[in-house]
Amino acid sequence: MVRRNYTEDDVAEAIFDTTDRGLSQNEAAQKRGVPQWTISRRLSGQASRNERIQAHQRISKSQEETLIRWVLRQESLGYAPSHSQVRACVEAILQ
Repeated sequence: MVRRNYTEDDVAEAIFDTTDRGLSQNEAAQKRGVPQWTISRRLSGQASRNERIQAHQRISKSQEETLIRWVLRQESLGYAPSHSQVRACVEAILQ
């Protein structure tokens, strides 16, 4: 199966086209380059792939972003943390 390149904004615009502009799901899908079944699933209330994956993550998105900033800051200072140091930091966050 070939995955098409589209953004979450494209999906939102396609849904808006369907709900507010009166386009059919197929017309909105073609206009925005989004699979029709994606529009259909979202209209029925299914979450995006990123939202579904986030539910299974051990740390929140904001915690992950904070960790990324810390790693990049350490690296810019010449002290890039090792894998074990990052793991220890995550374990501290989880406790």
